[in-house]
Amino acid sequence: PFGSAPAPLPPRPRTLGLVALVVAIVAVVFAVVLSGATGFAAAEGAMRHAIGVSPSGLEHLSEQELLALLSPVRGLVLWAEIGYWTGTVLGLTALGLGIAAIVTRRGRGQGIAAVIIAAVGPLVFAVVVGLVVVAGIAAGAA
Repeated sequence: PFGSAPAPLPPRPRTLGLVALVVAIVAVVFAVVLSGATGFAAAEGAMRHAIGVSPSGLEHLSEQELLALLSPVRGLVLWAEIGYWTGTVLGLTALGLGIAAIVTRRGRGQGIAAVIIAAVGPLVFAVVVGLVVVAGIAAGAA
């Protein structure tokens, strides 16, 4: 009939926003837990090794000798890097999916949350892992 209102569009599925949110949360949690745990152990081990090499302090060591302190814990350092890079890839994926969910209105609320988590994730990672590494250094020096 003439003058009738158009039929409302069916609601769009919210799956994209939900996927973006889950990926963002996994990115932050995985990266922080893996890099934090291995970062603590690597810092503790490197500090214990450093005290054995140079009990008087690290000021007298060359840059090459300082880097050599990480040799005994290189496996742990590798796992910390794996956590960092995996979190980076997942975080960027969540950011893209979140933006797509917002623009296409497929889980807009979850998409916004995913973008916020993906954006704040690197800060959370840096603070938590930084504090854990400092704690590992202190534990290794004790």
